[in-house]
Amino acid sequence: MAGNMIEVARVTFLLYIVAAASLALVYRALRGIEAPTGQAARAGLSGLLSNRDVAVLSALFSADAFGGGLVSQSLLSLWFHVRYGASAAELGIVFGAANAITAASLMAAPLIAERVGNLRTMVFTHLASNVFLALIPFGSSLGSSAALLLARQGLSQMDVPTRQAFMAEIFDEEERVRAFAVTNTFRSLAGLPGPLLVGAMLSSGLLAMPLLTSGLVKLGYDGAIYLIYKDRAK
Repeated sequence: MAGNMIEVARVTFLLYIVAAASLALVYRALRGIEAPTGQAARAGLSGLLSNRDVAVLSALFSADAFGGGLVSQSLLSLWFHVRYGASAAELGIVFGAANAITAASLMAAPLIAERVGNLRTMVFTHLASNVFLALIPFGSSLGSSAALLLARQGLSQMDVPTRQAFMAEIFDEEERVRAFAVTNTFRSLAGLPGPLLVGAMLSSGLLAMPLLTSGLVKLGYDGAIYLIYKDRAK
């Protein structure tokens, strides 16, 4: 049995390598673009962070990423297994459905944004998804907690395309690429402590704490970004 699992893991990694190599070829085939020559192109990190919007959004997106770093699919799998004794087959069904719902929601996000605006779509769907996330530990059965997870997944990624469109509204064309780079870098760094903190929580027997903490942190992010930018973006 263990040997079969190792072989499956090897095949998975090989497929990942093939996919990554294929993606590299796709990127290589992309046409180059002229680099902007304005002041934004010459600004270093300190210069970019002196831009209020870059600094504020870097801080806000870092808070969101920190909360997201506390909840991974592996943690959720462990939580469902420990709390309800969910089998691997049951978890496969739950997370397969969750991934399908997430993919469908990404297609729906632009349609909603056309009606209510990028910021509102980004914040309100994300806010609702984090309420569902914080409620997962309060489910009374595998079915009820799984339903909350699916509801969360149906909304949690709608902010991805709308966040990019929102930033395009906030930043001029010559600032945009570097602003994206800086804010995304801070997002990536902010997610790093998550696994360490989750490990400490689980070691202390606080199985639900990562879900609750993540939900509350991300709710704070939603409220803050809306209050700061509601007069500048729809």
